[in-house]
Amino acid sequence: MHPMHRIAFVAVACVAAATAWAQSPLDGSWRVTFATEGSEGREALVELKGGAGTWSTYPRGDRDRRDACVGRPFPIAMAGDATTGLSLQLDAKAIPGCRDRKATLKVVDDKTLEGHFDNGRALTLVKQ
Repeated sequence: MHPMHRIAFVAVACVAAATAWAQSPLDGSWRVTFATEGSEGREALVELKGGAGTWSTYPRGDRDRRDACVGRPFPIAMAGDATTGLSLQLDAKAIPGCRDRKATLKVVDDKTLEGHFDNGRALTLVKQ
């Protein structure tokens, strides 16, 4: 391969790789609000990168001191797109007493997602 062709090839490969690694609009930190069984409002932090990330439910003072499902990051996966809808899969059952959850979400705008867990409870994600 001619040296000039090699340089052009490397440049095109670098641009293609940078495009493939471009940040998804869902990547970043999201503040989640949702209701629990007692209709009590709760909050969590979701960190996403490339369709995968973590979910960490915020503790409520001393009330959650012994809850193994609160204050720790659990793996999540996000799939779908803005036109067909998004699905969120929370994988928490590895910790005794914690439950996996699924949610379906729709895009409200570039900083807001709304939807429902598999148990029917509403949740909202707001990009920080």
